[in-house]
Amino acid sequence: MYVPYVIDNQTHRLSDILIAILQGHVGRSLDIATAYFTVGGFGLLRPGLEKLGNFRMILGAEPTTGEQVGLRPDGGVIKGLIQRDLELLPFEEKTLRLVEDLIAYLQRGSVQVRLHDKGFLHAKCWLFYSDRPGQQMLFDRFRPILAIVGSSNFTAPGLTSNRELNLAHKVLLDPAEVEDKEAGWAVSWLSDTKPSPNITPENRQLLKSEVGARAIIDLESWYERQWADSRDFKAELIDLLDASKFGTKEYTPYQVYMKALYEYFKDDLGGAEPGPTRSAVELAQFQEDAVKKARRILARYDGVMIADSVGLGKTWIGKKLLEDYAYHLRQKAVVICPASLRLMWQKELADATIPATVLSQEELGREEFDALAWADADVVLVDESHNFRNPNAQRSANLQYLLKANGGHGKNGARKKVILLTATPVNNDLFDLYSQFSLITQGDRSYFSTAGIGDLYRYFLNARREAHRNAPGLAVFNILEEIVIRRTRYFIRKAYPEATIAGKRVHFPSRKLKTVEYNLEATYAGIYDEIVGGIESLQLAPYNLEGYKKAGVEVDEFEAGREQALVGIFKSRYLKRFESSVEAFRISVRRALAFLKTFESYILDGKLLASSDFHKALRYLERETEEDDAMPQSLADQLDENEDARRVLSVMPTVDPSLYDLRKLHAALDHDVRTLSAIWDKVGRIDSPHDTKLQRLKDMLAHDLKGRKVLVFSYYKDTARYLYRHIGHPDNPEAVQFCRALGGIKVRRMDSDADPDERLRIVQGFAPKANNKPEWAGTDKEIDLLISTDVLSEGQNLQDCGYLLNYDLHWNPTRMVQRAGRIDRIGTDFEVLHVYNMFPDEGLERLLKLVESLTRKIADIDRLGMLDASVLGEEVHPQTFNTLKRIRGEDQSVIEEEEQFTELVSSEGLQQQLRAFLDAGGRETLDILPDGIHSGLRRPGARGVFFYFRGVNGNQNSNFWKYYDLKVNQVLDNRYVLANLIACAPDTPRAVDNQIIKLVFDLQEKVIANVLQSHEELAALQVAPQAIDPLQQTVATVIQNQMNNPNVHRKRAIAAMEFLTAPMLPVQLRELRKLYKGLQRDANVASLIAGIERMQNTFGSGSAPPATVTDNAYAIKLRREDLRLVCFDVLSD
Repeated sequence: MYVPYVIDNQTHRLSDILIAILQGHVGRSLDIATAYFTVGGFGLLRPGLEKLGNFRMILGAEPTTGEQVGLRPDGGVIKGLIQRDLELLPFEEKTLRLVEDLIAYLQRGSVQVRLHDKGFLHAKCWLFYSDRPGQQMLFDRFRPILAIVGSSNFTAPGLTSNRELNLAHKVLLDPAEVEDKEAGWAVSWLSDTKPSPNITPENRQLLKSEVGARAIIDLESWYERQWADSRDFKAELIDLLDASKFGTKEYTPYQVYMKALYEYFKDDLGGAEPGPTRSAVELAQFQEDAVKKARRILARYDGVMIADSVGLGKTWIGKKLLEDYAYHLRQKAVVICPASLRLMWQKELADATIPATVLSQEELGREEFDALAWADADVVLVDESHNFRNPNAQRSANLQYLLKANGGHGKNGARKKVILLTATPVNNDLFDLYSQFSLITQGDRSYFSTAGIGDLYRYFLNARREAHRNAPGLAVFNILEEIVIRRTRYFIRKAYPEATIAGKRVHFPSRKLKTVEYNLEATYAGIYDEIVGGIESLQLAPYNLEGYKKAGVEVDEFEAGREQALVGIFKSRYLKRFESSVEAFRISVRRALAFLKTFESYILDGKLLASSDFHKALRYLERETEEDDAMPQSLADQLDENEDARRVLSVMPTVDPSLYDLRKLHAALDHDVRTLSAIWDKVGRIDSPHDTKLQRLKDMLAHDLKGRKVLVFSYYKDTARYLYRHIGHPDNPEAVQFCRALGGIKVRRMDSDADPDERLRIVQGFAPKANNKPEWAGTDKEIDLLISTDVLSEGQNLQDCGYLLNYDLHWNPTRMVQRAGRIDRIGTDFEVLHVYNMFPDEGLERLLKLVESLTRKIADIDRLGMLDASVLGEEVHPQTFNTLKRIRGEDQSVIEEEEQFTELVSSEGLQQQLRAFLDAGGRETLDILPDGIHSGLRRPGARGVFFYFRGVNGNQNSNFWKYYDLKVNQVLDNRYVLANLIACAPDTPRAVDNQIIKLVFDLQEKVIANVLQSHEELAALQVAPQAIDPLQQTVATVIQNQMNNPNVHRKRAIAAMEFLTAPMLPVQLRELRKLYKGLQRDANVASLIAGIERMQNTFGSGSAPPATVTDNAYAIKLRREDLRLVCFDVLSD
């Protein structure tokens, strides 16, 4: 065959030449020297190589950097290059079979591989000989045939596509090469004598073959020297191949689990770039770690939420971040906090010489608050940010105004940084979290598109439907990982057992639950069953008007479901207050009777209003003293006489009475009035000496808790005031005598009516040491017993106290954790914190069963999609009833479990498992684990495959965790759920389901298609118009329709319409709605445009993008070849 002298992969491809040579070289020998080798190179030549008699290959490594030139290479370099190449190959069945063939080929005795590691080997050559296996004569080994020397490595690109330069040295020549006139003419200048005409073609061929043979012989000598200087590498190469995703090496499920965690969290393990060296803020290590992570998040998204559990020092983490910006960078900083924490913040910032203005949330709640005064703030820290969960509240509107003003930029010209601090980011609904995130996104729903969340609003809508009771944040785990730092006290205690602050070890006391039982039935002697039965029988018609429509009248199914749920919620509320205290229940009955009788009076006058409208009007009336024993009467006359209430009622829409069965409605109202009147008549006679619950508390204070500083919590203001009146009120002789008997203890009460100054005085008096008033300790200013509602469970340091008593049942067990956090704080000196919980010893089961029954009915309605957050906020979750029983049984683990699952799930536990493995020396193990490893494990209820792909797209690396669930044939991507699916112990046995593993290539294709489709959808969102409020579209259409109006300036109109295309915060929509109402009133489009221009001057145009997310990862199309398989795991039950 003809072999060209020059082979460059352009005129001639080296792979084609070698394939043709090998076809005629069966049973003979081939020696190769190459700086690099790939499976793809072997695949091109595999048929011919497998027919050789002998094969030798020397591998070397080229210097990869200028600094490596002249240095002795590390044998691990070539191994690393081969491993990397294997990792980059797509996991396909054909490649799997090819690697199997390569391993089988290398295991032949006639195949030898060595590694040249005594210097960088840059040479590449292919030496063909004519010897055959089994020949003993040494000279047969040196029958040279062909040598190719040049630049091509034994790789697919080196053999096919790279621009290479290789030169062939040949012994066998064809006739055309022998009679090469061009070559003859080229050397004619060497001699004046013409070539002898007697030279035959055979002689000429022999002469030329001798020249080729000489080159091959010298090359062979060179090759033998390199071979002698090289070490055997065949076994290592086989191990490399076998350890890859294409090999047969078996990995444990724990190795796959650690590999997944390591590759995902690798960037978080190295720590952030060092912050400023000077710091007046001393932190524990777990707080420093939070600061480092917060800096990374702020650098990426210009916002972060610190959501650590109560008592872990979120204030100090926030203070350290403020030190970065306000002190070191001299940026303008604003702190927004509850009024009760304002002095604390001012003192903390002053002590650290951090210049920042402290505003109270109450200030922001005033309509006249001047947000523009702080429009150029560079960094805004919001403490207790959950108080801004209602985007339509005045305080939220003013904060939005402050953040959006100046185009969302600070004084330094960059986008405002927003730091949110809260231990309870989710109170009633996941959208509490969305509202807080909107403070960071400034209303831009596509803000987190680079994290794979194209529309944040829709993401939360889907999450709300999937939300789990035990971990409300589970459905939004992926966004939490991007922007939230959240650790529980339990996690910190386990992960940082030796944590110190200023050289002093951080103390984490244990918590001890204790049950205090009392006889509820004895309080309601003889009438307990009657009261519970009466509550159960209530019709509560004003809250369920849809149920009283006449036959044939259309019923709003959504409203009907909502109203049925409200009836259940009101019954639950009565039962909860019934358990809380006689007084709270008595007041509820009084209010209900007054409301029902007032509602009935209006019906008798032919007026029918919605119950919510009546409640609004009733707020204008001076409430009768709650201690009045008179039977409650209708308040219709007072409403008619009250100017404010009358004005409200006059503008409220009435309901058409003709649509309702008024006879049936009257009967329901009459039933409830009679039932509640009977209950009122009986509970009105129960005084404090007969209140067994109150007396049990007094007994505890007089004996078990005597001499202790005690904090008593109640859900209800009415209960807290009742307790204070009978235990510590100075005007009540009964209370005065009780306090005197206990040594003259000082008792105070706190609820929502206390102004900020009074709250501060009470907090300082109750915990003087923790609140910088040590001189108050032991004086008449110190408070011994504090009775409070949950108004106190926010941001207060009460660690002077070690005893807490919960007076009511924990209908929301999360509150128990939050309350315990008020006394369980960094700096406490107590070894054990005692948490007492009061439970009725009799009558509890019936009470729980009734509330549970009502809760399940509410849940059934919710599953039909008929409820919204405003209703569900009152829901008691089914799991609560089991938790209540565990609390009553003094199960000490329940408080830690509740803390772990409060509010938001976190990956910190996963990271801690990884860190423990690394600290035990596991880093080296993980570093050598190749990408693409796989295993399998048994997981009850699971059947599918977990895939982890890394996407390299432009300058961005993305992590794709996917699970193909074979039970539902869906792809899941919640990383927290998936991490728990593959989580296992080090000794977990490998168990790969043979049926599932046969499907792995098909399942991988479906997962890859899912990844690519999701990326394309997100890319489409980047160029699609952003989601805007319908009001914006309406106003833009009005302006568009008036473009030809002579009073409208076209350029200004176009600019106004452009401004309306950007997403708006609620505060902007409020301003726009005012302008639109003005247009409807005055029909002045020019005035409308002028108003929009004023908005633009205040808020700027559009929404500023995150600081460092300038390269849009979705602008570059993600291709299949950009996805690299990190690992996969087969799960079966």
